[in-house]
Amino acid sequence: MSTSKDVNIFEEFLDFFNNLLNGYTPEDEDENNEVLNIIQSESTMESISLKLNTVFKKLTNTIEQNVYANQKITIDCGRDKLTDWHLKPMGQKYTWYGAEIPNTKCIKYGCCYDVTQTANISLSAINQTESSDHLEMWNTIQQEMVNQVHLTLGNNSRPLTALNSALNQVKVKSISNIEKILENASSIDVESGQGVKIIALSPLRCKNKCTEPASAGFVEQGLNVQIAIDNMISDITKSVTETYITMVSRTSSTISNVDMKKIYIFAAFSCLLIITIFIISYIIVYIVLLKGKGPEIVGYVGATVLTIIILMFWSMILCLIRARGKTLKSVFCMFR
Repeated sequence: MSTSKDVNIFEEFLDFFNNLLNGYTPEDEDENNEVLNIIQSESTMESISLKLNTVFKKLTNTIEQNVYANQKITIDCGRDKLTDWHLKPMGQKYTWYGAEIPNTKCIKYGCCYDVTQTANISLSAINQTESSDHLEMWNTIQQEMVNQVHLTLGNNSRPLTALNSALNQVKVKSISNIEKILENASSIDVESGQGVKIIALSPLRCKNKCTEPASAGFVEQGLNVQIAIDNMISDITKSVTETYITMVSRTSSTISNVDMKKIYIFAAFSCLLIITIFIISYIIVYIVLLKGKGPEIVGYVGATVLTIIILMFWSMILCLIRARGKTLKSVFCMFR
């Protein structure tokens, strides 16, 4: 009966043999970039936003518009300064053959709502929340990030393990930020008659296409709730991203601590595997196809050609798996 340790060693050997065939490839780096692209993508953030809306519905009541209809509503769209993370262009899209699509990558933070939208603003009163509510919101964000990565990368344990570790590291800080954001969202005063001021604690995400004017999007719900949700998602995404990058960088810096004995064993098994494939190829060419007739050199040449074809086909499949079928040219990654 095989153990998980045996499975892990077998997977390590396959990784070694695969890299032997295709040469060194920054597979881990590609996977890490893929994780970051997924959790920072618009689709992931919109999915999280929808789920958080469901949570908020249990905690909010809509304020009647006649309470603040004649008051001036001021929107402060982010008091924190834009960091390098906020100013990094995001959203690059590609064609089916891997070429970059122009005007799909731009800065995605620092926007505000259209002024014309203020006439349709609605506000919500947020009920008193408890630690269980904060934990539920955190779990909602965490689970959706993991689900989105799992849907895209499949049962690949390495990036998911790293992502879960990063999420665990930022959990306490994130829950604290959720509580702070909720306090800010519930602190609006609509009864003083001196105007209503709504403050975003961190820069708002731009929801426009790169070719469109910058905008944080349309107001489709209570504005203070919408800002709170956007702040939660952006703050936690930023924390997770930065923590994930730090973790994988630290791992890369210690990658030199390898088990040389294991490397030698893997190298020996790789030679045996290639020799086995050659012997099977020889049997197929000389004994099965040629029926043992003709010079043996023909069988050796044919076996060599067939072995190369098998290994090339194996390499092409690996290239396609690593690129997850995104581009046609990725099939030939061994020739890069």
